Amino acid sequence: MEIRRYIEVSEKLRKMLEDAEKQAKEIIAKAEARAERIIAEAREEARNLRLRAETGEALDEVVKEAEEKAKEEAKRVLEEYEKRVSALREIPEERFREAVELILKEVLP
Repeated sequence: MEIRRYIEVSEKLRKMLEDAEKQAKEIIAKAEARAERIIAEAREEARNLRLRAETGEALDEVVKEAEEKAKEEAKRVLEEYEKRVSALREIPEERFREAVELILKEVLP
């Protein structure tokens, strides 16, 4: 009776293993198909970009992107300077005057 139970368990395990292998193959096939689609799209985009660059269309886009990046960078720098100014404003005026006097004494004889 125990041998029959071992055989049943063995058959169930074999079936589970086959199912797992089948699922793994399906997952791999889907991943490969997706990867191929992504590669094909990237190649198409690169080809289109090359064609637009040859005709000068991409230049406008590059300039526009560079302008947007420059605006974002300027905004970030402005925010940073505003933080610094805010921190300086928090320094008590008396300490600020003392610092100015000390600097003037060191710079001016």
